[in-house]
Amino acid sequence: MISLEVALKHLAWSNQKFLAQFADQPDEVFALRAADDEWPIGQLLTHLVGSSHWYRYCLTGIDWIDLTPLTDAKLVGEYRTLIAELDQHLIENASLDEESLTVVTGDESFTVQRSLILSQAVMHAAEHKGQIATIMKQHGHHIDLDELDVWAFIKETQSN
Repeated sequence: MISLEVALKHLAWSNQKFLAQFADQPDEVFALRAADDEWPIGQLLTHLVGSSHWYRYCLTGIDWIDLTPLTDAKLVGEYRTLIAELDQHLIENASLDEESLTVVTGDESFTVQRSLILSQAVMHAAEHKGQIATIMKQHGHHIDLDELDVWAFIKETQSN
């Protein structure tokens, strides 16, 4: 069975490779949408990175920051560095004991297991990567998600 730690290491690896594909994209790519009322790719990428801040908040209580939406490739390198730091924090949390954590959001709060927060981080990123790849394909661009899957991660990291 794949461990949560391996899943999170895969997440960090795939986040870097995925974001790298946007470092040289023309500005128009960041404005592409699936439909008029849907978020553009740049907002989805910003959300992908920003949600890592949210998961860190859920795990530690450290406030998250609002990110500047990606409208061009200029911030991609900065966001890759930021998500690498946040992903490392998630990986470190995988080795901590399971516990119930209380998350306060405004006037409400909820209690959730550490492993659920970490699992959600993995699933959430995968969902949005698929969404972004679909929008790219819809507009004639291609991102090969098979190059980012767990098998590709294991093959690349075990051969190094």
